[in-house]
Amino acid sequence: MRTLKYAAAALALGLVFAAGEARAVTVVLGGGLAVECYATAESGDPNQAFDTCSRALRDAAISLRDKSATYINRSVIRLRVRDYNGAIQDCDQSIQRTPGLSEAYVNRGAALINLERPREAVTELDKAIRMGLDKIHLAYYNRAMAKEALNDVRGAYNDLRKVVEIEPNYTPAIEQLKRFTVVGGQMRMSEN
Repeated sequence: MRTLKYAAAALALGLVFAAGEARAVTVVLGGGLAVECYATAESGDPNQAFDTCSRALRDAAISLRDKSATYINRSVIRLRVRDYNGAIQDCDQSIQRTPGLSEAYVNRGAALINLERPREAVTELDKAIRMGLDKIHLAYYNRAMAKEALNDVRGAYNDLRKVVEIEPNYTPAIEQLKRFTVVGGQMRMSEN
């Protein structure tokens, strides 16, 4: 029996936050359109990728886990085109079917950040972190962005430091950390 493996990748968008958000994709093992959806979710033409994922979701032969993973991958496409409500809907579909896929919570958190709902985003990202995922630094990075929106400077800084601890060459976090200084014993952050 094959096991479903997870992968995650970060892509920066020119969004509300200077460095964008990190999104997670889920590898599908099983073949067909679901695998093609995974392959094109991050960097393929968004219209074509969305169509491929939607066709994969209509495939009666797709396993429950691959269907859940395909919803996650389609949420990545929706995030890329700034359809944040659609991304949340796809994540909800994944969670309803297979609640153990933490990437759905990462993508839900990214969408909520962009909908200016950072408190809810932190809740979703906390779930993803507790559950664990291969590229957990993405959840910490997104949570740092949500904490920044909540004016939790120390929390944002700590999460960015955790990202660099886990993934020392993760450029978006390294760049974000340059914005933090201590002045008169107080942690401060520049706008960028």
